[in-house]
Amino acid sequence: MPTDLNDRLETDTANILVCLPDLTDDAYGTAVDAIKTAFPSEHILIATGAPDIVPQKAPTLTVLPYKTQRAEPGWVLTAADYSAAANTALEHGAGTILLLSSSAASANIPLLRGLAASVHDKKIDLAVPRFALGPNNGLVSAALFHPLTRALFGTNIHLPLPVEAAFSTRMAQRLAMLKPHQPAQKFLWPVAEAAIAGFSVCELETDATPPTPPDSDFNALFNSVAGSLFADIDAKAAFWQRSRAIVSRTSTTPEAENVGEVSAEIESMIENFHLAQANLQEIWSLVLPPQTRLELKRLSQLPSNAFAITPSLWARIVYDFVLAFHLRTLNRGHLLGAMTPLYLAWVASHLLMTENNAKLAPQSHEQTATAFEMEKPYLVSRWRWPDRFNP
Repeated sequence: MPTDLNDRLETDTANILVCLPDLTDDAYGTAVDAIKTAFPSEHILIATGAPDIVPQKAPTLTVLPYKTQRAEPGWVLTAADYSAAANTALEHGAGTILLLSSSAASANIPLLRGLAASVHDKKIDLAVPRFALGPNNGLVSAALFHPLTRALFGTNIHLPLPVEAAFSTRMAQRLAMLKPHQPAQKFLWPVAEAAIAGFSVCELETDATPPTPPDSDFNALFNSVAGSLFADIDAKAAFWQRSRAIVSRTSTTPEAENVGEVSAEIESMIENFHLAQANLQEIWSLVLPPQTRLELKRLSQLPSNAFAITPSLWARIVYDFVLAFHLRTLNRGHLLGAMTPLYLAWVASHLLMTENNAKLAPQSHEQTATAFEMEKPYLVSRWRWPDRFNP
């Protein structure tokens, strides 16, 4: 890095850079007003792809052109967003960087202040929100993203694929140098990057709700996001395979109340699992060991109201698919497609547990994350000596 830029980073770290996605004209104005309210005295840099339409009504506000590859406002931050924001921050000497999502027009002012204060005042390298979610929302994170991130990277962040984030200058420097681990990789996992760099990470609880994924094919969306996470785990294997102490936790499996009639939505997921059990055995036999396939067979014979995937079984299933992704046991698209009905089976199991008592959901999520930690040696062993565990 040029010396003059280093000097600027040392002397001009009071600036807050706020990166906005592409929004409508009215939404830009609303977002800027919220930003000025959140930071009335700080010098704010606003980066946008359409700087001419942003109202500049404050002397402490500077508008910058912002080039990102995002074609439309996204529901989640992408690798292109981080790269563009990091390079813009380094170019202009910003010390605190905020990336806002497509909900920026209704920006939550306390959240904006909290994210910025975490980085600027508390010297946190990466701050992300923990949004208010219902017991049956954010289940992909509860089933995969959070437990994998906690078990493999030792970071207890519930939404490690954030829709909004704030980060420091040194995190920006790291992000600016990153390249996707595969050509088509759209997402970047900043929590894992911070973990392997030894940077600090925090999450801020907020009563705001996150933007929702677009109405598109769930299978394609699941394949894209899960594949990106698996690729990141593959690339960082040297880090997470190191011996790491498992934090002792007291965690018991919550007992669900008796379930009477199963809803049509849950019944559909269970039926999807039954079809997969009948039609995907050839693929599953390449990924899952005999003991796991036997447990799945027993599961398929249970009545719907007794359908339950234990946390340890689910953790081993996910780890088996992570390994198969690494080994390229079969086409990765087909592999993730074969995992989708198993994920939906986990969702059905979770919904059955919490249908009559939503308060069981946090216990279920914690039990799942703990199981991933306890089963981590299983993944490490299979990763290092896959031939010993061939199905």
